[in-house]
Amino acid sequence: MKYDTDYFIHINNTKNGGNCQDMNTKIKKIAYISLLIAIFVVIGKFLTIDLGTIKLTAKSLPIYVGAIALGPFEGAITGLIGELLLQITGQYGFTATTLFWVMPYTIVGAICGVAFENKIIKINGGIKYWVFIISLQILLTFLNTLVIFIDSMIFGYYSFVYVFGSFIIRLMSSILVGIIYAIVLPFIVNAIKKIH
Repeated sequence: MKYDTDYFIHINNTKNGGNCQDMNTKIKKIAYISLLIAIFVVIGKFLTIDLGTIKLTAKSLPIYVGAIALGPFEGAITGLIGELLLQITGQYGFTATTLFWVMPYTIVGAICGVAFENKIIKINGGIKYWVFIISLQILLTFLNTLVIFIDSMIFGYYSFVYVFGSFIIRLMSSILVGIIYAIVLPFIVNAIKKIH
């Protein structure tokens, strides 16, 4: 039996709103998200200085890029899958607290995306923009500290000095990283929007 392929293409296009542009947009988004996740993992694995509870890293930058340029879901999924891959392929493997470790990056990605998608914050939006980006980094530090606390209680290595002793240093470094992100994000996001 011979099928009329034009008929099936017409039916498929009708379901997609009359054209295949929706499919191309979805494929592009998946490609962008995959690239951002890969960058997140590379930065987390190879470009992070690990000093115990202090980690000098820029791995959250792809989360912000995804959230601002693509949306809240894309920012959240970049953080979730990126950190999940880091946790599983790193020295920790999959443990009872793995999902706790991915939540800070997922939450920050979602918040960032919602704020920009709803135009609460605008790229290069003056002081409000700067305060928001720095605040997200501070929130990330607070959430990661909470996860360190939970992890230490579950696995029995809690020590006030270990969990909270370096908190001020971590907080200061998060502010510095937030300032750097606020400077570079407009350039990266505008470049992506030009090719998007």
